[in-house]
Amino acid sequence: MFVIFSMIVAFIVIGTLCSEVGENLFPTGLSSRQVTCASKNRRGRQDIWNEAKTKYSHLADDKFTIAMLTYRRPKELNHTLTVLLEEKIPSLHEIVVVWGDLEAELPMNLESKHGVPVRFRMSLKDSLNEKLRPDPDFKTQAILLTDEDVYYHPKDLEFVFQTWRKFGRDRLTGALAHCSDIDVQGNYNYNFCSRKERNDYSMILTNLCFSHISFMDYYWSNDTTMAKIRDYVDEVFNCEDIALNYVQGLLTGQGPLLVNGRERYVNLNPPKGVSTKPGHLEARSKCLNDFAKMFKCMPLVDETAYIQKGVVTVGLDLGV
Repeated sequence: MFVIFSMIVAFIVIGTLCSEVGENLFPTGLSSRQVTCASKNRRGRQDIWNEAKTKYSHLADDKFTIAMLTYRRPKELNHTLTVLLEEKIPSLHEIVVVWGDLEAELPMNLESKHGVPVRFRMSLKDSLNEKLRPDPDFKTQAILLTDEDVYYHPKDLEFVFQTWRKFGRDRLTGALAHCSDIDVQGNYNYNFCSRKERNDYSMILTNLCFSHISFMDYYWSNDTTMAKIRDYVDEVFNCEDIALNYVQGLLTGQGPLLVNGRERYVNLNPPKGVSTKPGHLEARSKCLNDFAKMFKCMPLVDETAYIQKGVVTVGLDLGV
């Protein structure tokens, strides 16, 4: 007899779940990394992070804000805003467009037919760090970090936010998972998790990623290491997303969380974008190694769990 079991998916997990009380729902496992922060019991400046969490504790935790970086891509920006504003997304409080073109006039603020305000914020400088700057006018603890050319479908976005609320508050939670490996020389290499048999990942990119505002506050803190990180990002004009993953892993000792909607997220970037240009992987790998030296350990934590929206039909042949 062939028995079909259908179940509503709350999550799909690759790996072994913890069953003991008090352990994380989504277990993490460290790969054979050179010197992990966890192995050295390094947790960053917990005092700064705790202060940040207290500072923002009054903000709404049942709504979220989109912080969208844009730079001279009006077609993509208009398309993405139109998609996000056309349908009602129940928990979306505000969209803040971080305007990267310092020479162009800032557009007028607007409001969707569903009452969602869109506020344009001029960057203080031409820097990738600006998207991660905690806006003093943010009203929510959850910030969806995005670029103007990538988005979840509106019907999936509410699911991803509610998943963040349940499972991802201490994680970077989003759609684009990337990996880091260590070679025989002890150097870290950045890659797209493209090995067919691979089940783990260690980063979620910040072009479509929920973050608690306290991670952004820590990123912009006066901590000497973070100041060096921000200067480095400005110097190479790259790797702010890797840096925020380092911050989250350092402070929590947990990996990120990949969440897929029912439909694949939309990426308006051409197939031959920056990620396929010669030298891209090498530059990103250099960031991995340089950041590890600055932190004096490797904060990234490999994760094997992910969450998928939808219904899965599982068939079992019982041999009867």
